[in-house]
Amino acid sequence: MFWLKTKIIEGKGSLERLKKEAKNHERVLILASHSMKKHRFLNEAEDHVKEAGAEVLSIMGLPAEPSVEVIEEFLPKVREFRPDLLIALGGGSVIDTTKALKIFYDAPELKFEEIAFIDRFSKPKPVPKLRTKLIAIPSTSGAGSEVSGASVLKKDGIKYNIVTPEIAPDTAILDPRLPRTMPPEVVRNSGLDVLVHGIEAYTTKIANDFSDAMAIKAIKTVFEFLEKSLDGDEMAREKMHYSSTMAGIAFLNARLGLCHAMSHKAAWIGPHGLLNAIFLPYVMEFNASKSDYARKHYGEIARELNLKGWKELLSAVKELNERVGVPKLSELVDEETFMARLDGMAEKTYRDGLISFNPVEPRPEEIRELYLRAFGVRE
Repeated sequence: MFWLKTKIIEGKGSLERLKKEAKNHERVLILASHSMKKHRFLNEAEDHVKEAGAEVLSIMGLPAEPSVEVIEEFLPKVREFRPDLLIALGGGSVIDTTKALKIFYDAPELKFEEIAFIDRFSKPKPVPKLRTKLIAIPSTSGAGSEVSGASVLKKDGIKYNIVTPEIAPDTAILDPRLPRTMPPEVVRNSGLDVLVHGIEAYTTKIANDFSDAMAIKAIKTVFEFLEKSLDGDEMAREKMHYSSTMAGIAFLNARLGLCHAMSHKAAWIGPHGLLNAIFLPYVMEFNASKSDYARKHYGEIARELNLKGWKELLSAVKELNERVGVPKLSELVDEETFMARLDGMAEKTYRDGLISFNPVEPRPEEIRELYLRAFGVRE
């Protein structure tokens, strides 16, 4: 099965389409990052909404990582304003926060613990039909949240998913002017996130020809354009912006795997895209050592990149990490702290719902070993 709920509007200056999209709405709430205020895209968005005849309220100051506590903090403001349209203007965290706010604004009786995928051995309560329209306007090029039906929220330093078609945005506006404002570190981390989305989506147990097409296009774009984008090339930056959405469409349908499960449970260590990049080679090697299916699909990706077999693909991933300056895990966290939390991370990763889609089901002790290898520790 392949589905896409979101209408996609793309191209330079496409932010202007807010005029049309906001028509027939009375109260529009924009949640935005500080960078969108700084670079005047928030003002532009507000002007377009006002021209559509709607009252507009903007909320800024959303933290870099959305959490349950942040939702509880901002929810009273949303309820007080009573919007009939929500606009998320910013990176994946802003979009995920807006999605979660939509759930608890439209269905105030729900609790996070009831609807989140806490682990794959428990079934969350279904989210009912939600009424408030959502427009996502990404300013970074990595999360794919502008098309996905997932919101990733932190609770006690660990990331959990809420997954429901009800929070997939109704419209995504991809204006390539916005990601030009990304600092180099965000360009790198978000671009590597696209690569991991593409590779994991292509190799899950439920991937299909349609999700594969999106995944392969995203992967090829990263290898061709990420480094040019890092150098400030505007065309490359635009290509990376669109590839992020393509990878999002791929994992919307094919889901993700062990690498993302590990990153979510290690969220306390550093930025999500960076952790994904660090863990990916170890996960690829593990999957390939255990699964003909994984080796075959890595080999197919390799052929698309004019490489020979999965081992050359693995080498290409490692070399890209080196070229763009991905640090070692041991540079992000000290050994004592890491070792103290290792067993908990491994157990929570084993219970993560994404493990069900990985080509190999790892045992907790194998996940623990992968974390250790990524850190550079041998017991």
